[in-house]
Amino acid sequence: MLAAGSAEMGILQTNVSVEAGEKFDLTVTFDAKSESIDTVRSVVTFDPTILKAESVSLIGPFNRNAPGNYIDNKTGKVFWGGFTLEALKENSGSLAKITFSAKQAGQATVAIDPESKMISNGEEKINTKKLGSVKVVVAEVAEADPNLSMITVNSSTHLEESEWYPNNSVKVEWVELKGNSEITGYYYSFDETSNSDPTTSVPATQTTVTLEEVKDGIHYFHIKGVQKDGKTTKTVHREFKVDATKPNPITLSVSTDQLIEGESLWLTFATTDEMSGVLQYQVALNTSAFLPQESPMELTDLKPGTYFLRVAAIDRAGNVKYDGKSVRVYPEGTDIKRPEGFEQSSEIDAITKTPSDVSKPENKNRDLLITLVLVVLIGFGIIYARKHNKIK
Repeated sequence: MLAAGSAEMGILQTNVSVEAGEKFDLTVTFDAKSESIDTVRSVVTFDPTILKAESVSLIGPFNRNAPGNYIDNKTGKVFWGGFTLEALKENSGSLAKITFSAKQAGQATVAIDPESKMISNGEEKINTKKLGSVKVVVAEVAEADPNLSMITVNSSTHLEESEWYPNNSVKVEWVELKGNSEITGYYYSFDETSNSDPTTSVPATQTTVTLEEVKDGIHYFHIKGVQKDGKTTKTVHREFKVDATKPNPITLSVSTDQLIEGESLWLTFATTDEMSGVLQYQVALNTSAFLPQESPMELTDLKPGTYFLRVAAIDRAGNVKYDGKSVRVYPEGTDIKRPEGFEQSSEIDAITKTPSDVSKPENKNRDLLITLVLVVLIGFGIIYARKHNKIK
């Protein structure tokens, strides 16, 4: 992991100018420089007194969210990683879109931090001398015209902007707060850019629109009104977060599927979620209720019998993915057949070892690659979280 290569990470935009209170998007880019990249983690820094990071979306070939992704608006850092299970990437492209809001007037620099990672089969390939940055200038809010009408936007299907919803049918309603001249028509748009200028025309009598089969992701509804006196209202931008897809299959392992009464059973589990991210894991034993748990999990004092371990991965939109494994506990003194050289301590070590203990696979077996990537990325998430004390 300490090696370095020629791969570069940057920011597409060069200069950004906005008003306080407005949102804007920045695109994190990569250039593999012919390195074979399978995993990336961008660490983006910003001034938290001027800017606030609102959301992050993967938009390029590294389209599987890594465990441990988070935003820290207290210290001004965004930790966001992704990986691919397809062909390794040797070209250039986009990695992620970060949406910021401007908190107050001033100047701020958004930059790629040297903590960022670009991994090829377990080896670091990033060139930390080639990291991008962008200058953001935030102006004072222009004085509002008291004669203009205002528009308020709500949704009965997606009540809160900050929350993820599994509903891919989006209903938007708006209300005119009349100024000195009434609105004679509206323009609206629905896209994935935080500050678009709306272009679809609808009459003043229309105050709602329903958008069907909206794909997973972070979307924005934009609307402005045209008044009878020819003036245009301020454009309103409203965020919608849609995730109608379950998390990816769970990588689930047990230290052994046959054990003797008195021995401990270790269970590990991990997965990813492309949109909202995994919020929580829950585990149930046989017909017991599902309860929140963390991996690795130790089960002790199991009485003789057959046990079915069920694991649920729940994303932030409430979608659930299940998996399970059966184990058999034999009475003390039972002679059970185990692989030659089996020792319970070695099996437990294997299932609970840290990311630094994991060696890269010798072949391209997909399941092994998924497990390796998950373990390494979970390790990154734990390291960053502990280093910065708090995950948000």
